[in-house]
Amino acid sequence: MDQNSLLYDERFLETYAGSIINDPPIAIVELVANTWDAYSTDVSITWPDLGESRVFEIEDNGHGMTRDEFQHIWRTFAYNRIAHGGQKVNPPSDTSGAPRQVFGKNGKGRFASFCFASEYLVTSRKNGQEFVCRVRRTDSDPLVLDEVSFTPEGVQGHGTKIVGQGSPRSVRLTEDKAREIIGSRFLANPAFKVSINGRPITFSDITDLISESKVEVEGLGTVEILHIDSKKSDKSTRQHGIAWWVQSRAVGSCKWSGSDYERVLDGRTSEAKRFTFIVKADFLNEKDAILEDWSGFKDDNDAWQITRAVVQDRIRQIIHAIGQAERERTKSVVIEKHGNSINRLSPVSKERVSSFVDEIVEKCPNFGEAEVSQLTGILTKLEQSQTQYGLLELLHNCEPTDYDKLHEILSQWTIGMAKVVLDEIQTRLKLINELRMKTKKVGIDEVHELQPLFERGLWMFGPQFESIEYTSNVGMTKVIQTLFKDRKGKGSRNRPDFVALPDGSVAFYGRPAFDEDFEQDGIDHVVIVDLKTTGLALGSAEKEQVWRYVKELRARGALKPYAKVNGFVLGDRVEAGETEPTTQGDNVKIVPMLYSTILARAEKRLLSLHERVKDAPFLVEQREELKQFLEPIPVRQAEMV
Repeated sequence: MDQNSLLYDERFLETYAGSIINDPPIAIVELVANTWDAYSTDVSITWPDLGESRVFEIEDNGHGMTRDEFQHIWRTFAYNRIAHGGQKVNPPSDTSGAPRQVFGKNGKGRFASFCFASEYLVTSRKNGQEFVCRVRRTDSDPLVLDEVSFTPEGVQGHGTKIVGQGSPRSVRLTEDKAREIIGSRFLANPAFKVSINGRPITFSDITDLISESKVEVEGLGTVEILHIDSKKSDKSTRQHGIAWWVQSRAVGSCKWSGSDYERVLDGRTSEAKRFTFIVKADFLNEKDAILEDWSGFKDDNDAWQITRAVVQDRIRQIIHAIGQAERERTKSVVIEKHGNSINRLSPVSKERVSSFVDEIVEKCPNFGEAEVSQLTGILTKLEQSQTQYGLLELLHNCEPTDYDKLHEILSQWTIGMAKVVLDEIQTRLKLINELRMKTKKVGIDEVHELQPLFERGLWMFGPQFESIEYTSNVGMTKVIQTLFKDRKGKGSRNRPDFVALPDGSVAFYGRPAFDEDFEQDGIDHVVIVDLKTTGLALGSAEKEQVWRYVKELRARGALKPYAKVNGFVLGDRVEAGETEPTTQGDNVKIVPMLYSTILARAEKRLLSLHERVKDAPFLVEQREELKQFLEPIPVRQAEMV
């Protein structure tokens, strides 16, 4: 074995070709489609019948293949039919007709014969030559080509014949069913004839799938419309659409045109892959509406424009009538599923939801029962909510990429979880915003304006102060009794309410210490924050004030000598030479700090979100409100006497 050759598992071809070699209805459609792409006009099929020892055969009078073409096509996996042959194929030199739109794209149809036999024999004639090749597969090779004979020249005619060889496969598909399947997809062009076991496939083979209606085109004549319903949607629309016949001759290809999608289908993609309409309008030839090569109609011809619109409207009615029962069932199921929620709505809201279900089922045929049910549930909840349709307005104003981001968020977060997080972020951003604005005002009333804000901003000093006990703006007695748990403790008499000093405001924050038996043993860490009004430069006197608070707490026994104390004196400016921290022993450190510094640190702790979302509606609205705080009240001057 060549060490560089590829290896194939015996299941490779089943995986690669899939249902093409395992599903007889799909296989026979693929083989007939190949004959269409070869521009055949006559296709003869021998349908296998084990009782009469018939083996599968299919023969056409299309272009055929040369030996080199066959070797290239059959040996190339994922063969690109469009790249090599184009989207349309012209007739052989001895055949008349307009170019055909091809069905094949990837060349997988060549494996369909394996659905009927373990191997097959290919005979093809083209350009005066003929070859015969046996195609088989082994457990280790998905495709083996054995040439049987080759005649390089002198052969008449063109076309291809495939004959099943080896062991026939059990085909659970009757001849009658095969005729119905082929007829429902390939009767749209009268110039393409297919026969099985010597009998042509006609409209009588699909009586259960076809219906007929007529429509009058005013001033022109009567149009006959044959509707073929294959009952099962194919993978694509290539074998379906509207086929126009004039005097038993096809005009153009059977397809859905752009105007058909807009006027007829209206999003009905499953119907586009399932329905075929044959429209017989002989009078269009008399009205000179057909192009000379019969490849289509003249776009500027009045008769064609009028007829096309009338026919499209009738076809739309036919499709709509077919789906009526299914739409009624969908409405009933959806209303019943959401009945309890809908019944709790007001009469006006109930009518709105019911009308919505009717309209979406009628105008959005692509929506299945699940999608309609989801939309109905959303609408019902919007009717129940206090904001009602405000959410829809917000969504309407979003960019398409915002929908993708919202989908990603909701797929990883519940709305409740997201709201908790966003509320906390919003609260902290608004706090920073307000502090930054208010500290710009000279002579701010720190007791009433800054103290309440810092009560909510402990996290700015570090994550360890997120959720601790604290006291704020109370006298020393209250501090000792509340924070240090000394119910009988008394603070100094001379300054019982020092937290409200005219030149500053003090807040105490602390966390407990524990001894080796895990019993609480006093306070391990205390933070004292002394807020100063703006316009007052911080100096040694301000730092000394914090140290006096520490000494009193130690003297009262509320604070152990080993307890760590961080003191912060906050203002908007610092005296020259006073920027360095003051230390008292190993455990007390008092730091003068600018409001701008603590706010910058707070923004960093929020991952600099403030700058990135500064144009958020809630921040813009808050800034507008705070501007009034900063603007001086206008004073009317007394009139001069």
